Amino acid sequence: MISIIISSYQEHYFQQISENISQTIGDNIVYEIIKISNPGKMSICAAYNLGAKQSKFGHLLFIHEDILFCENNWGHKLIKTLELPNCGVVGVAGGDYYSYVPASWWNKGHSKLHFIQVDNENKEWINNNLSGKEHEKVKLLDGVFLACTRNVYDDINFDENITGYHGYDLIFSLKAAKKYTNYVTGQILIKHFSSGTLSKQWLVNIIKVRDIIGTFSDQKFDSQLETENFYRLLIYLKKYGFRKRESLKIVLKYLNPWVLGFTNTMKIVNRTKYLIK
Repeated sequence: MISIIISSYQEHYFQQISENISQTIGDNIVYEIIKISNPGKMSICAAYNLGAKQSKFGHLLFIHEDILFCENNWGHKLIKTLELPNCGVVGVAGGDYYSYVPASWWNKGHSKLHFIQVDNENKEWINNNLSGKEHEKVKLLDGVFLACTRNVYDDINFDENITGYHGYDLIFSLKAAKKYTNYVTGQILIKHFSSGTLSKQWLVNIIKVRDIIGTFSDQKFDSQLETENFYRLLIYLKKYGFRKRESLKIVLKYLNPWVLGFTNTMKIVNRTKYLIK
């Protein structure tokens, strides 16, 4: 039995996914769809927590409304995956490396993907690097598809300190990763009609998530990757109009030579002079 929770603001997408679910979820799967009407009036974390409170089944699925399931009987496959030992959150896109420098889940060489992307021109491309595997372990998950058991949800919830429409997926999956094992599944294929957007609010929330979560003791830092993420952070700080004092405060907080390496740290200091003026 699955409770499907959707924060909705586009009725045509909601109607489309509702019909699609009824056609594809699988025989003998009891389910409910909980629509939280949300035309910008609450954060995603608040909307999902509200939906979870209204739900009645033991398996919870939080999805975007602008998706379609591409194969039948995915409900049975999802329940089977959620019953893996110590399973936390299950998604269709995520990463197995959480950066010391504030960043999202798509770190180079560490992304795990299994979905079809549809852009604004209706062009499709398949993101799949699981090589036919049923699932891959990850730490971070993308918010297009987040599933967990009731027990896991009750343990972590969506953190409403993360406001707006970014970072809700990271805080949820990372909190779960502290206690459980998260997975990207290769058994459920969806089509997503959005490429996503980045903004200043996205970066603010990414940094806030990093402050809340901290680091993982079982993860060895990749100094080259961390350096690349730091350069990217500097570009974002400038692009999104952070003030100099605020930018320098963020830079100094994460300018750690023990993570970045001393040579890379000096290069970043030099680059900072040009990007933050």
